[in-house]
Amino acid sequence: MSKKEYIRKQIARTNKKDYENYVVSRIVHLLDNLDVKFVTQQYVQKENGYYMADLYFPQLNYFVEIDESHHLKQEKADQIRDADFQNVVGIRPRRIDVCNATIEDINNQCDKTVEEIETIIDNKRTKNEFVPWDPSKEFNPDTWIKKGKITTKDKVAFRRIVDGCKALGLDYKGFQRAGAKHPFEQNTLIWFPKLYQNGVWENFYDEEKGVIQEKNIESKEKRIKHIEYHLNDPLKRRIVFARVRDPLGFILYRFRGVFELDEDTSNYKDGLCWRRTSNEAKTYNYRKIELPSLI
Repeated sequence: MSKKEYIRKQIARTNKKDYENYVVSRIVHLLDNLDVKFVTQQYVQKENGYYMADLYFPQLNYFVEIDESHHLKQEKADQIRDADFQNVVGIRPRRIDVCNATIEDINNQCDKTVEEIETIIDNKRTKNEFVPWDPSKEFNPDTWIKKGKITTKDKVAFRRIVDGCKALGLDYKGFQRAGAKHPFEQNTLIWFPKLYQNGVWENFYDEEKGVIQEKNIESKEKRIKHIEYHLNDPLKRRIVFARVRDPLGFILYRFRGVFELDEDTSNYKDGLCWRRTSNEAKTYNYRKIELPSLI
């Protein structure tokens, strides 16, 4: 998808929210920087449910919340939400009040928001940490192979399972299974799970604790068999790309880190417990290896 089409679709998501549309459009136009990606209505997972952030800049980890009339009745709830939000993503959102403000006030708040964003960009450029937004490279495994690693901080995701495999050294032309044995790293599976209830699986991911709970709910017998198989399987380390939907509804496989089986916590009631041991994984050139067998 081109930047032109992506931006059109993102702005269109605010069309039925008048003030939100105005604020988002003003911030984006004042920023006037096509190297910076923005997301409207960003899904943010929390322990009991989720939030929808009004505007998000993923390269900067910067959120904007636009307070319209309904926020007048929930000031205390917003304070709790902001604290909860900080626990989840590490920061509080920048709030813009459009209900108790004149148009001049709204514009001034937008201007200050843009100044903050530009300062963050300048600081990242100084530290050589700013990566310009390039849709052609964003989901391309070659981008991360050249970098030598992928990290959760970089919010790495791929459009296809096969691209996640390529980033770790597997030259598959087509691949739809949930896991493949790593070609270079011992006892390691490249895993593409659905971290929510799906079919006979009830999987759960706790971002804050860095834990994945994997549970078969088809039957007690199947769950026991699944657990015993993995307790005896040497592949007790997993590089995880979780299946998610992006704000435009496209399926992505997002890197969640490297996990190892916690045998002490795994049990027949709750299923397997995979505990995150690293937020980064090494990438490999898939063009220079022989294909290993699939599992």
